[in-house]
Amino acid sequence: MSDFYRRRRVVIKDATALMTFFVGFVWSGAFVWPLLANQVDNGDMIRGLAYFLAAVLGSGVLAGLIGLETGVLLGDVWEHYHRRRRSMMAGPVLSSAAWSAREEAVPQFRPVSGSSPNCIDRVYFTEGGVYAASFVTLADRVRPGRHAIRRIRAALARTDNIGAWDGARLIGAVRVLTDGYTFGAVADIMVDPEYQRLGIGRMLMTKALAASPDHRLLVEAKPESIGFFERVAGGRGLPGFVFTPETGIR
Repeated sequence: MSDFYRRRRVVIKDATALMTFFVGFVWSGAFVWPLLANQVDNGDMIRGLAYFLAAVLGSGVLAGLIGLETGVLLGDVWEHYHRRRRSMMAGPVLSSAAWSAREEAVPQFRPVSGSSPNCIDRVYFTEGGVYAASFVTLADRVRPGRHAIRRIRAALARTDNIGAWDGARLIGAVRVLTDGYTFGAVADIMVDPEYQRLGIGRMLMTKALAASPDHRLLVEAKPESIGFFERVAGGRGLPGFVFTPETGIR
């Protein structure tokens, strides 16, 4: 499960548990109140209050536990709906088994007819994650070489991933590594060579900046990317340092 789905499912689960705890707490109070009133009438207010608190808290906890299980189920339903909706935006609807097969096998690139500046009108962006198989296909186009899909899948799970799509084809992606509080850095950004210089990289950086805490992004620019970042960046930052096993620490 990607971090995108994990975070949202935790929110759904916790919110459902909190609501059911509150409902159970308040609902049980109406039934237990006569018990408290009876104990007060008999002159034993302490015992009545103890019974009352034990009953309403116990009911709230029990309802909260039921809410946790309900929240897990609701999270499953939401994730299934979201994946189905996103797959419909990107192409034909695929079953969960088909998605698993797509993840395990890297598809071969097939040129798309009509790849021209006019195709920019068909491009749309998603912020709900990028599949490893599609990412590997894009990486093979941008940086030909050996790309381990398992390692890429693990890397994608640790970053916020924004994709640019032309139909079902991933034509650009940016990965943002962030702690969600003060730090945000571009871990990787790629645009298919056929779609470069159409503003797609600029749009990816705009969305990455919006997803970064305090709207600040750190970028370690590769030599071949310096020209791009000089065009889209507002300015250079402070000098940095690189630590490697070869250089060590003095």
